[in-house]
Amino acid sequence: MFSIFRLLAGVISIYTLLCFIRIMLTWFPGAQYSTFGRILCQLCDPYLNLFRNLTWFRFSMFDFTPAIALCVLMAASTVCSSLAATGRFSIGGLLSLAITMIWSVISSLIFFAIILLVVRLVVLLTRRDQGTYGGIWEQLDRSISHIIFGISGFFSKRPMPYKNALIISTVTLIVIWVAGRYLIAMLATILNSLGI
Repeated sequence: MFSIFRLLAGVISIYTLLCFIRIMLTWFPGAQYSTFGRILCQLCDPYLNLFRNLTWFRFSMFDFTPAIALCVLMAASTVCSSLAATGRFSIGGLLSLAITMIWSVISSLIFFAIILLVVRLVVLLTRRDQGTYGGIWEQLDRSISHIIFGISGFFSKRPMPYKNALIISTVTLIVIWVAGRYLIAMLATILNSLGI
């Protein structure tokens, strides 16, 4: 029985790697149309397409549904590895794993947003000409403005300048990210120790 779980964990890990490579191929024009790319499409797309309908993980030009698909596979692999190693099934352990995996996805999204906001803030603060500009920064502003003004709206009901909203949102997300890591770690420890 333990060898079955060990084998299953290995198969899931290999499939996770194949899905990751498939996702990376979309970043290179034409790569997914090669023979290797087409084979990966046939193997991985049916699974990855199950997550395409999760619209709340799409933010303007950013699509995080492939990350969710990979996290589910990693969770399944971890569960199988745990069952192969310990030979026991714990509801507290599964709850701990589920909460940790959900937080991992949320944490990754928050961290990505922090990076975007910090880059945008640095460009905004160091740019000499504060007039109109186009291209990538204008697209980025359109993509993140609803997040920025949504977060800053919790602190002030009055409209505030874009730069101030950007600073408040960045600091808020950093605090949430750091505090969330510690809270989830404590909660996972408590759930694991319950032994149910």
